[in-house]
Amino acid sequence: MKNLLLASALAVASVLPFASQSLADTVTVTTTERTSPGHHVRERHHRPDCIVKKVKTRHHGKVVVETTRVCR
Repeated sequence: MKNLLLASALAVASVLPFASQSLADTVTVTTTERTSPGHHVRERHHRPDCIVKKVKTRHHGKVVVETTRVCR
């Protein structure tokens, strides 16, 4: 009788960890973008009279693209 009780307690104890995993819902992982300490992010204000101008030049056989902001 003692062995039967011990065997059934062991069987229930071994099933419980697996039962909780089978009932688990899906997991959603969210991340946030963080900046390193000491690094400040500046907000850029949009001005309607500014445009971004791209200039392509060649330097030692490679194409270099420079972007400049032109405000009027």
